[in-house]
Amino acid sequence: MDNLSARADGNRDGRDARGHSPDEWAELLARTVAHLAAQLTMTQIRLRALATALAERDPLTADAVRDRVQAIATAETGRYLRENLGEALVDLIDVEALEGEIAAFLAEPNRD
Repeated sequence: MDNLSARADGNRDGRDARGHSPDEWAELLARTVAHLAAQLTMTQIRLRALATALAERDPLTADAVRDRVQAIATAETGRYLRENLGEALVDLIDVEALEGEIAAFLAEPNRD
């Protein structure tokens, strides 16, 4: 018997214990990802504007910001990833590998 059509709780219409179908969960997940992508995009734009304004005032600031980004990335990326992913996703993702990739990316010269 198919596990999706006959659930352990006796629900035969494919809905979970909360009453959501797989399609509803897929839509919820897609909306959540889209919302997070929009938030990330807005944050990137604001940070780019801030860094640009600082660099225009004092060109040496750009180097200081780059150095600070690299230091923070090296020291804190793993902690931020774990906080932002949450327990469920941390168990599904190789956080250490992703942490290394992020730190390496941000350590590259001329990464703004």
